[in-house]
Amino acid sequence: MTGLHLHQSTSQRLTQVMQRAIGLLQMDHAELAGLLIEEAAENPCLTLTLPQGDADSAAPEPAGAERRSVPGPWRPAFLGSGDEIETLRAHADGLHAHVARQIGLIFRETRAREIAMVFLEHLEPSGWLGAPLEDIARQAGCPAAEAEAVLTRLHEVEPAGLFARSLSDCLRLQLEEAGDLTPPMARLLDALPLLAKGDTAALLARCEVDAEELAALVTRLRRLDPKPGAHFDDAPELRRAPDLIAERDELGQWHVELNAASAPRIAVTPVAGAEHRAALKEARWLERTVSRRNSLVLDVAAHVLGVQYEALEQGPAYLKPLNCADVAANLGVHETTINRVRNGLLIQTPRGMMPLRAFFARGGAGHRDGSHVPAEAISARIAGLIAAERPDKPLTDQELATRLAEAGLRVSRRTVSNRRRMAGFPGAAQRRHKD
Repeated sequence: MTGLHLHQSTSQRLTQVMQRAIGLLQMDHAELAGLLIEEAAENPCLTLTLPQGDADSAAPEPAGAERRSVPGPWRPAFLGSGDEIETLRAHADGLHAHVARQIGLIFRETRAREIAMVFLEHLEPSGWLGAPLEDIARQAGCPAAEAEAVLTRLHEVEPAGLFARSLSDCLRLQLEEAGDLTPPMARLLDALPLLAKGDTAALLARCEVDAEELAALVTRLRRLDPKPGAHFDDAPELRRAPDLIAERDELGQWHVELNAASAPRIAVTPVAGAEHRAALKEARWLERTVSRRNSLVLDVAAHVLGVQYEALEQGPAYLKPLNCADVAANLGVHETTINRVRNGLLIQTPRGMMPLRAFFARGGAGHRDGSHVPAEAISARIAGLIAAERPDKPLTDQELATRLAEAGLRVSRRTVSNRRRMAGFPGAAQRRHKD
């Protein structure tokens, strides 16, 4: 009976450890930061660093965060090519045009609108203000107080956080807009240097909250977008710092790495005394587990991008069928583990930021070579055909199906109709424009 009891107790403990490790796999960087800030508040052997905004090049890399090369038949390419420069320029122009339209709606007075346009000249691609207010007032030929009043109204521009003068200013504007600027959160904003250092004792005292409440505040704060101008046209759920970054080097080889500007970093600092042995053991377990989590995240991302290299380079129309079981079989882990890793993670690519799960696609239409094309790729191809059609002679669903067939895709008219509606496009009659 005693042996049975000991066996059950050990099994339960192992299960709890496994559950904690599994929980880490399901977290994005914001949630992981919240968990680690809570752990560090209770564990004197755990040292935590939480970068804010741009990564500090002198800071240590996240545990297990070595760079991964993405396998694939890459073609030679050069960073800063004409296509990439045009893409960046179009994006920047889009931000300024977007803000200029809103300035026209917010400012009805001619003088205030003129001052606002001077502010717009100094709006950086990140969405931050790129010059001191005094310099902008001097350029606009107005008193600093008048410029300050215009700037206050410019903070009404969407998305929230534009025209900020600092990181704390940017985050504060977003929290105010969401109604989440509570007194403890305001005190946390005033203590961002302490947060970056992971000084949990000082943060607990400054914010006047317990460890669990501090963890929730940190998670909420790190879900905000430190550079709202860079992602102003993204869906709301994409307006935060990415967890992963995919980049191509000058030889055309793709690499993926954790975003060092958002990934929390931990280290174990032994503390003398027998009373700290359990804390030291816990800190070392957490360090190993976070390192394994980071390594697995990179392994999954590298494999997925290797399979979907055509979509990475040319867009969603080139997605291939891919599911969790395929990735799990290649990496030698369980399918549910892959499902946990892919959910919630955002990856930055030269084509923009997107969820990692966007690269997982189920097989849909058949190709004439015997392969299958995911439904997401079919939708992207339909969107491309509609974008290129003549406004006075839009393509019917049957004509769209015919065009796809000419490209080697066997798709029924009914399937085309369903995918078109799901993509938000009306029928041909509604799309017709006559001069």
